[in-house]
Amino acid sequence: MAKILGIGNAVLDIVLKVPHAVHDDEEIRASHRHTQIGGNVSNSLYVLAQLGHQTAICTTTGGDSEAKQLINGLKERQIDVEHIQRFIKGRTPTSYVTLNASNGHRAIVHYRDLPELSFEHFAKIEIEEYDWLHFEGRNIDNLKGMLNIAKTFLTHQPISLEVEKPRDGIETLLPQANLIFFSHHYAKAKGHDSAESLLKAMQPQLPNSHLICTWGDQGAWFCTAGHAGIQHQPAKSVSPVVDTLGAGDTFNAAVIHHLLAGDTLDKAVKEATELAALKCQQHGLDKLLEAKQTRKPIAHLNKVTNAKTLVVEAPSIGKSVVLIKYEDQVKAYINNCPHQDVPLNEAYKIDVNPFEKTMKCSVHDAFFRIEDGVCVEGPCWDEALEAVDIQINEQGEIFIV
Repeated sequence: MAKILGIGNAVLDIVLKVPHAVHDDEEIRASHRHTQIGGNVSNSLYVLAQLGHQTAICTTTGGDSEAKQLINGLKERQIDVEHIQRFIKGRTPTSYVTLNASNGHRAIVHYRDLPELSFEHFAKIEIEEYDWLHFEGRNIDNLKGMLNIAKTFLTHQPISLEVEKPRDGIETLLPQANLIFFSHHYAKAKGHDSAESLLKAMQPQLPNSHLICTWGDQGAWFCTAGHAGIQHQPAKSVSPVVDTLGAGDTFNAAVIHHLLAGDTLDKAVKEATELAALKCQQHGLDKLLEAKQTRKPIAHLNKVTNAKTLVVEAPSIGKSVVLIKYEDQVKAYINNCPHQDVPLNEAYKIDVNPFEKTMKCSVHDAFFRIEDGVCVEGPCWDEALEAVDIQINEQGEIFIV
């Protein structure tokens, strides 16, 4: 276990799950809404905590009610909040995220009305106590001094830097880092049409640093410090994609974890690609490693039809689930009638009417639309079955998300 300090942003994410990407002048209804802790550094630290490391964050919060929610959320993620700089004025940073249910991609609107972390606050931290420092490439005026202190006082501890966006003056700071994560957004903004092109331009300037550039579903390109040549690690195929929010932060955390363990950069990138793909198959970052170890299918697509229901056990949620086809989709509902909280197949099998596209509870004849689980006739009219998020991989295996 290593002690890792992350320096960067922590925000509240307000996530809205929508059926498709939102267009201009469109009114759309979200199917789910939830609030979670976000921010690049915060997410990476959460993954590192799950990987067994002791993590701490150096960031800023406001004096509003949301600040308490943010700090409590960080603590729940096992992230030490001792080094947070608190401001009386200013609002807690917030990101409004629309999550596209059809492909797992997201759009983000950031709101920030809060001072950035000051150099003076960072300078008070005894950074020598940490085994690794990970910086977010923002707040350039103060970041320059922070990196200078780190290079001056650290003897052997690596420094990593995430360069997600082009910011004035950031290129002058790159030689201070042992490991640099470049995003494809940064590469494109600098006129490069590929990760390889960016690294070819950067490698002569940064010969003593590990360099990595990720490029979405095309994978990651990287070069090892002190060695010529650029390598490519393809992305692992994921189908369907459930949620890409935090996948890059997961990748960064996994690379740091494996380098701390003494692995080579190529192995670290390969393992990081695997973990990032796993993250894309679930909502959020909770229980990421548990999902890796215990993830099992509940059924196979070839067993599901639109003529009858398939009731299967789902150990991960401790309940049975009703599966049935609707048009070209598979619908999944908790096997529980809202009328009297009994399984739909308590008395006998669940009858399906393929013409009305309904299914009937066997106890008190409540009819539910297959499309959305809403009761259209019977004692619990207008109530609905509880939907279950599922995903189907290329092999036809069905998983609870």
